[in-house]
Amino acid sequence: MPLLRHGRKQYHHSRMLVQYSDDLADGTCSLHCAAISLSLNVDREPKALWVGDNAAAGDVKPLVEVDKATFLIGSKIPGVMTANSKVASGGDDAAKAAQASNGGELAKFDQRRYSSRTDMSKDVSRIRKNRAERRRKMMEAQQKG
Repeated sequence: MPLLRHGRKQYHHSRMLVQYSDDLADGTCSLHCAAISLSLNVDREPKALWVGDNAAAGDVKPLVEVDKATFLIGSKIPGVMTANSKVASGGDDAAKAAQASNGGELAKFDQRRYSSRTDMSKDVSRIRKNRAERRRKMMEAQQKG
């Protein structure tokens, strides 16, 4: 899901930015959508990847390089585009504090990316079902109105 479509502020905590070697920049709302971008752009080499730092203060979370982030997987913190939450923190201590409050497992980016790919099939099915239900409700509302 392109980030510009929904605005940086709405997904500031889960957003990712993929910078490809040909200087294409792809801002996404989540790891789920970044994994889609990386799959669709298989012939482009990723040069750099950033993720929103949930441990940082502020109304809009800053980006941190994924290799410097620690991720909390499967916590009580709601996920974006996934039922299996995947949340980044700029450091180990912040991630451990979030884990103490919300459960889940700590991981580095490569482990998180793997969990995103394994979750993708279930997530896409859930997203399709939710969108079909929204369309059905809109059609009912239009027929009544």
